[in-house]
Amino acid sequence: MNMSQCISAIINQLGLYQVNLPFNEPTDQVIHNVLKTTTIPIYSQFQPWQRQETVNLNHLKQVNVNQNIYLLPDSLSDPPIISILDVHLPIEVNRGMFGDIGTPFGAARTMHGVLQHQAFSMAMSQARSEPTFEFIEPNKIRLYGFPKTWVNINTASQHMENGETIPATCYDSFMQLALLDVRMFMYNNLKMYDNIPTAFGNISLKLEDHHAAEDRRETLLEQWRDTFHLDMPSMWTYM
Repeated sequence: MNMSQCISAIINQLGLYQVNLPFNEPTDQVIHNVLKTTTIPIYSQFQPWQRQETVNLNHLKQVNVNQNIYLLPDSLSDPPIISILDVHLPIEVNRGMFGDIGTPFGAARTMHGVLQHQAFSMAMSQARSEPTFEFIEPNKIRLYGFPKTWVNINTASQHMENGETIPATCYDSFMQLALLDVRMFMYNNLKMYDNIPTAFGNISLKLEDHHAAEDRRETLLEQWRDTFHLDMPSMWTYM
């Protein structure tokens, strides 16, 4: 999603195009700060950035060996993780494509192949025992019953501040919240001002129009808490 387009739309809809707000930053930067500090974190709770990464557990830092707790890679931890949706073994592991636990063709006919096959079978039996996981905020994971090999980690994360990770199809719902957040910010920060100077003289921002923004925002969020998940596509598709 184009964040500059969102900011321009908010400026136009709120009639701020020729207004110099009494802040140290330009109007578009003020609005962007509201969006990245208030709107994006809350919106991400309802429509998170969904990511999947295949990692080798042998390459992750194990912060607690006894409890099998790993530090998640930076590539998944920034922006912050909201929750871990799923952890599972890639199909390729079963086929030996990663070379960790697969047995080469004919290896089971040799003594070394028998031992390797037994290790492979043990790893697969662990996988069949329905391994589980626990997310430890902000960036750790505890694994139960996973063999120490490659795993797919699916996460729900906060969107990036530039808005590029928010799908264009979410523009309408994002703008609903963004407009209310900016209205609430303006009322709380400008309610002591009667007039704002512009290039065409002093004008009134009619802050009474923004007075109910906080209540309207809470009503919107309550509606989303009840129904928003019904519009979300399937989290992940397994091939």
